[in-house]
Amino acid sequence: MSLLHEGFEAKKFDNRVLERNVSRAVISQDDVNKMVRELPDDAANAGFIDVEALYQEVREDNQNR
Repeated sequence: MSLLHEGFEAKKFDNRVLERNVSRAVISQDDVNKMVRELPDDAANAGFIDVEALYQEVREDNQNR
């Protein structure tokens, strides 16, 4: 397979063009669903943010200025 073809194939599922590629029948919705099912589960690597604590910290910082 040529390098150009491999690059094109990799971009078919790019979020920025995914909807357009489905609407233009470049890829099918079944292809998209299959790709999503095959994605690895990275939940163990997720970082969590306490939004309330962050908001409070910003409010306190703004009050101290």
